[in-house]
Amino acid sequence: MQADVLFDATPLDRDHAARGIGAAVRGIAEGLAALPNERRPAFLVSGDGENAPLTPERYSVRWPDVRVRRLPDPWPAATVERHVRKLAPRLFHSTQSELLPSGVPSVVTLYDLIPAAYPKLFLTGAGRKAEATAYRRWMKRLPDARLLLCISQETADDAVRLAGADPARVRVVPLAAPPAALPAGEVPADPYILMSGGLEPHKNPWPVVSALAMLPEPLRLVMTGPWGGRRVRLLRDYAHRAGVLDRIDLLGHVPASRLAALREGAVAVVVPSLKEGFGLPVLEAMEAGTPVVASDIPSLREVGGDAARYEDPFDPEGWADAMAEAWQEPDRRKAAAIGGPSRAQQFSWDRTTELVLEAYDEALAA
Repeated sequence: MQADVLFDATPLDRDHAARGIGAAVRGIAEGLAALPNERRPAFLVSGDGENAPLTPERYSVRWPDVRVRRLPDPWPAATVERHVRKLAPRLFHSTQSELLPSGVPSVVTLYDLIPAAYPKLFLTGAGRKAEATAYRRWMKRLPDARLLLCISQETADDAVRLAGADPARVRVVPLAAPPAALPAGEVPADPYILMSGGLEPHKNPWPVVSALAMLPEPLRLVMTGPWGGRRVRLLRDYAHRAGVLDRIDLLGHVPASRLAALREGAVAVVVPSLKEGFGLPVLEAMEAGTPVVASDIPSLREVGGDAARYEDPFDPEGWADAMAEAWQEPDRRKAAAIGGPSRAQQFSWDRTTELVLEAYDEALAA
């Protein structure tokens, strides 16, 4: 291959595309694809790479999808890693835990180490042995990377604390918001709070549902995201017991245009996570000028700064007070319309691309 660096763009044509990893890889990939030929890396794509940027130097790999719950796809270790080694890049940019080949000089975009922080929630229990083994195998390889590009200082701290990374090899490379979609689609007529994202244990929707039960009608809760059936059932059961199931709209995955409309029309966006790598929902809400109520955790404060309100992720009363303030005090929305976009402008894909290129130069010179 001609380019010195091979960038892993395969998540863009897999299940990751609809999640935060997809947004991150897309933003970085598009920034790199716009570079002059002499600075642009080659791209590794899955299949025909339909969703990856069109660049002159692309290498395709077949990445089949194993549809067995909690069974890691064995293909990367058996075939894709071997394919990367055969291409022999001077540097491989790993963008997902499924592909970090041994024996290849690498930089790694590290989103979070949430499973390592909460092993009882993610790495133990019936049927998780293979999944946990694959995750720990990846973690053991992290310290061997030439550089870890962490999307927040919290993730950087976790890389040292949980993965044993050398602090000298850790860099903070924040993300930015995806390009804003043109708002389109139906939104509720009643006032509503918006929560978007997954329903994994660390996403912690429970205090928001409990807070809704403390607030009067007609306030509603709208939830969107790529969910599994089991977690939706757990949420529905919890909301039913709280007496607010009929006030929650569970929309699942929605197009970007409808999510933009929902975000724009919301009383507030809530992000009640126990832990996050970065906090794209916070950034996107600020960019739209919508009030944000977020958990008081380091990564979300890194993104929101003074433009968001923060609450204890275990205190439903605090969330109820914050949601009521956003609903009943128009000045809160006026302040968000000014402070949110101003804060969001501090994050840009141009800056992310610059930091990635600096990391390439440093790693190639090592």
